[in-house]
Amino acid sequence: MYINRIVVRNFRSFKHLDVSIGPGATCVIGENNAGKSNLLHAIRLCIDAGLSSTYRSLIPSDIHSGIDISHPEQVLVALEITDFAGKTNEEALVGAWQFKPGHARLIYRYRPKLGVREDLETEEIQPGDLTRDDYQWEITGGGDP
Repeated sequence: MYINRIVVRNFRSFKHLDVSIGPGATCVIGENNAGKSNLLHAIRLCIDAGLSSTYRSLIPSDIHSGIDISHPEQVLVALEITDFAGKTNEEALVGAWQFKPGHARLIYRYRPKLGVREDLETEEIQPGDLTRDDYQWEITGGGDP
């Protein structure tokens, strides 16, 4: 089993990253300040079961500098996982995240809470009035990010 694709949007230094990874990749290489640590932290938001809820709630410096959270936005990290078919333990781990046979997806989102999104639709809250308190994180599996 391995991560074969990473999509990151609006997280730290990444406005939009979509990279495919082949089997056997084991390291991230880049110059200083290229975003290596940011990429590893983004992956950790999805897969580290020991990461506290507080640590998953983003702080202003975790959100890409081009984003104004007073307007509805989202930070997204999606990991696609493959090569688990036929491996009992691995299938049990990612089976509920499958979006097609042999491919699973785990998605971290930091976006306005459901009630806030509903209030935006009914115009009870106006874009431009949101604060960090209006946002929450969630992790889902499968589907389309």
